[in-house]
Amino acid sequence: MKALFLDYDGTISPVDSARSESAVTPENMAALNRVSTQIPVAVITNKDLDFVVKRTPFAVAWAGLAGLEIKTADGITIVDGLESKIAGITAAIEYAKSLSGCGLEVEEKHTSDGTTMAFSVDWRRAKNRSHARRDSARNRATQILSYCENSALVTYLYWKQPFFDVFPCAISKGKALLTLKQKLGLSNGVAYMGDSKTDNPAFDVADLAIGVLHKETFPNLRYDFAVNFPDVPAFLNSLPENDFQVNQNSQFVVKSRLRGRRPKT
Repeated sequence: MKALFLDYDGTISPVDSARSESAVTPENMAALNRVSTQIPVAVITNKDLDFVVKRTPFAVAWAGLAGLEIKTADGITIVDGLESKIAGITAAIEYAKSLSGCGLEVEEKHTSDGTTMAFSVDWRRAKNRSHARRDSARNRATQILSYCENSALVTYLYWKQPFFDVFPCAISKGKALLTLKQKLGLSNGVAYMGDSKTDNPAFDVADLAIGVLHKETFPNLRYDFAVNFPDVPAFLNSLPENDFQVNQNSQFVVKSRLRGRRPKT
């Protein structure tokens, strides 16, 4: 392993945290600080850079909005053509906000210049409300989802998750990984850790794919092997101790699919 690229939610941060409370666990923070002294660490997330950069000080590069905006030591780059999509996203957010409240929240996602470029619709706070209010939040979320799909926006739903993301165009963490790999001057040895369906494209192009398992992990991840979320800190700490050689028979590895992955191209 020559570099470690990471998803954020459900990989190094608990998946069920509200945005305001979301943080890398202290154990993962300590382990990643140690790892980052020896190999480059980068973060690829659907969150925006404003959110993730300050929460991951161990990283040297970030792909926010799943790669629509990328930050390295050389500066920030944004995918071409996003300006033409702003009007559609703005209208969709206004519609979503008109249906928000009573357990349904709308989280805007911005580029570094403050432009709103994506958003999430989240109804997890409705789970502690009455049955009628939970149904109301879900129904309003469904209305917003239909509006976005009819507006030619790109929506991403997550297995067992009471939220979805809306982007102005298709995203690919695989493309983001390859872009970061090039910007960091890496030719091989890039490992990627993730837990959701949107991580599969990154798994497909990584040199080593590591799934992170918890109760809400997407069941059809295309990883080489997997570790349980509570074991992630110990797994990360084992890397420097083993000269960044990863053994699939390690005590932390709970599943292996080395023979089932699609070949690298």
